[in-house]
Amino acid sequence: MATTANREKSEFQRGFTLIEVLVVIAIIGTLLALILPAVQAVREAARRTQCRNNLKQFGLALHQYHESHATMPPGYLFAGPMPVIAASPIVWPSSPSSYMFDGWPPPPPVPPPQDPGWNWITMLLPHLGQTSLYRQIDLNLPVRSPVNADKVTQSLSLATCPSDSGFGVFTVLRMDGSPLTDASTTSYAAVFGKYGLININPDTGDGTFQRNSRVRSQDIRDGLSQTITVGERAALFTKAPWAGVMTTGTVRTTPGAPVFTSTIEESPCMTLARIGSRSLNHRFSEPYDFFSAHDGQVFFLFADGSVRGIGSGVDLKILHSLATRSGGESVTTDF
Repeated sequence: MATTANREKSEFQRGFTLIEVLVVIAIIGTLLALILPAVQAVREAARRTQCRNNLKQFGLALHQYHESHATMPPGYLFAGPMPVIAASPIVWPSSPSSYMFDGWPPPPPVPPPQDPGWNWITMLLPHLGQTSLYRQIDLNLPVRSPVNADKVTQSLSLATCPSDSGFGVFTVLRMDGSPLTDASTTSYAAVFGKYGLININPDTGDGTFQRNSRVRSQDIRDGLSQTITVGERAALFTKAPWAGVMTTGTVRTTPGAPVFTSTIEESPCMTLARIGSRSLNHRFSEPYDFFSAHDGQVFFLFADGSVRGIGSGVDLKILHSLATRSGGESVTTDF
């Protein structure tokens, strides 16, 4: 009995010491520190691939839509009277710091109607494997109509970048901060062009999309491979409905967004964005700018159906050239 007890006591005493346990923990911690960044990098690479694939699917759908209708879909639908276009085209300043100064008109005190507001994503639903959802939508009623509430709150995976942490159902707010309705987000916006007052002049863009636009491939004279059509605008930066524009609703900088300013824009910016006076993913970006959840670059769909990442440090002149459909610029696409 004594011999057995002594042997068990001896085996117990040969266990790990405190120092040995701490050494093992330190080794495990070091291994995790080495492995986790690699795992995260692999996951982000997979998310980038999925984001590119989302845009690629939009590109295929746009081409199918064009084949069926001989035009690209509108940026969004508007059933009201079209504005009177001035005889002389608007010439945007070369480097505007703000359109609220130097004689540029302020937004109207009462937001004008934008109904029904269904946008380019909605128009592409039948070409994205979402025919059933498309048939459930009453296109004659506004996006904000209670009849369509259960449709616009449905999640649309193709409209969401997997790296975008801000996706999901959110509450669209009016200018005074009161709730309008709920909607599901999108991580992508259509290209309005170079500069442009999307809020008050949504019909005057020089890009591939604007209100009630019907741009054809032959209208893109700068070349399909040198013109961007859709780009990333992550919900972590700005939450906007995938379905379209909601009259009296606003687009706001998402709380906690990685930018230095918080801005409120009117409803046309829900589906349209532009290349303005800031570079991509700029720290002072506003809701009408393109912004990605990926570090260092923003993915864009080009009119030829290709998808390419454009670095945040690319010169504004190049971005402006890519944003216009018929600006006559010659630009390299080696980003």
